[in-house]
Amino acid sequence: RNIAGKGSFGTGQHLGSLLPQPHHHSTWTSSFAASNEVTQLKSTFQAYATVIASDDTPEQPKVATWMKGEIVPAFLEHLHHSEARTRRASHAMYAWRVRPPSTASSAGGFICAGSSNGGEAGAGERLERLLEVGKHENILLVVFRWYGGVKLGSDRWRCISAVAKESLERINLLALQESHGGSGHAEPSNVSSRKKRR
Repeated sequence: RNIAGKGSFGTGQHLGSLLPQPHHHSTWTSSFAASNEVTQLKSTFQAYATVIASDDTPEQPKVATWMKGEIVPAFLEHLHHSEARTRRASHAMYAWRVRPPSTASSAGGFICAGSSNGGEAGAGERLERLLEVGKHENILLVVFRWYGGVKLGSDRWRCISAVAKESLERINLLALQESHGGSGHAEPSNVSSRKKRR
């Protein structure tokens, strides 16, 4: 099985850099990170995770409408501009998990969550569960699939889970770097292509 890699971090920009520069096609300014690509039997998967600014989050009754009507479309539009091939993906599944401002100071407070299968039955719920198990908050996770013509069966869940987890690990690392005043640079191994055999 081939694992073809091209992953990176971004902050409102093309995915090839860590530097916080806005992309000229989009107003998206939140930090985001991409996983490596995973390719199996000609199907390719790649995930993107982004931070949802807590200051902009409405209260609980309006969160779902806000996410579906504004945040998700805006992030997808940004990805379509910064990574044009995402427009040709056969599937675009996503999940989000957000803590409303009124519960931000309470560890046990209410958290809003939602998802979409994006043409891959059951995928949205799996991604939503992944965010819940990992206790991720104020995160939007998107997984793209480019179908290669061969059905993968249950192996598609392994691929989806692998890229999703990697993008979440990278967005957590980026958030940590930013909180410590990071320089905005990544080691070459983080941003260059790599291929593994297994």
